[in-house]
Amino acid sequence: MSEDNNNFYLSIKDLINETLVRDLIIFSFLFLLVITQVWENISLLLFPLITFAFSIFFRIVNTNKWRTEFEERPIIYNPIGLEKKHANRLFFTALFQLILLFWIGAESLYNPHIVDQYFQYFTWLFIFLYTFGFFWIFVDLWKHSKVEIILSRINKENPKTYDSIVSFLKIKNFRLIALINLFVFIALNILNSILIITSNQVPLFRIQLNLPGTGSGGSDPMTTSSLIYFILLISPLFAVISLILTYRDVNNFSKEELDKILEPLPKNIQMIIIEHLKALDKKIKDQLNIE
Repeated sequence: MSEDNNNFYLSIKDLINETLVRDLIIFSFLFLLVITQVWENISLLLFPLITFAFSIFFRIVNTNKWRTEFEERPIIYNPIGLEKKHANRLFFTALFQLILLFWIGAESLYNPHIVDQYFQYFTWLFIFLYTFGFFWIFVDLWKHSKVEIILSRINKENPKTYDSIVSFLKIKNFRLIALINLFVFIALNILNSILIITSNQVPLFRIQLNLPGTGSGGSDPMTTSSLIYFILLISPLFAVISLILTYRDVNNFSKEELDKILEPLPKNIQMIIIEHLKALDKKIKDQLNIE
């Protein structure tokens, strides 16, 4: 690699791969189908857009991890779990949200006189999917959030050497993160259910949503609570906070434990592992006091 600092930055071309292009094409196609229905109010469109944005982030991280890995990958480094699994789960929920939007939009165009009879059920399912997508990525986070040395890949003289986990998401921290996100998921859906049930009795904070077919056949705009914007922000906010806590916990490991793992290994293998750890993250480098 050239010593030019610009080489440490990835271009747009470097970030794109076949899987990412596939996701973009599928999501864009469904999104275009939805917006061709002519949605005047884009509030509901923000939900799948935010979900998909998180999915793209994890997809890009996953497909470019090889740039910080050596040949034969002696280190497994997953500070926020399996990014591929996160991306797939969020991508699925984003597509499901778009399908629901297309359905309710089509119903408002072709059956405007009855769409208000099940708009509340649509709202409940739509919010459930949105909040579930962000909760879903934390269900089995503890299984994959770790820094692990695959000794069998580099210690050819003794291929039966046991692999060693240098760091992992602590169980107490995982329980805290999982419980907080479960609480947020349940609380937001209970709040949404209450708002739906009391929509007619408590008109406070109500907003009108114009569906594509609003006005045709004498249909009125749908109404919902303005607190959907609160739900829109809370789920991704807690997801970001939880991922930051996971990242810090996994990157914070004992140098003494690492020394015990490396001590019985040949010096050349120790150097390979240390150099790899050094390349993974600046915080790990600082923690190991490697200059």
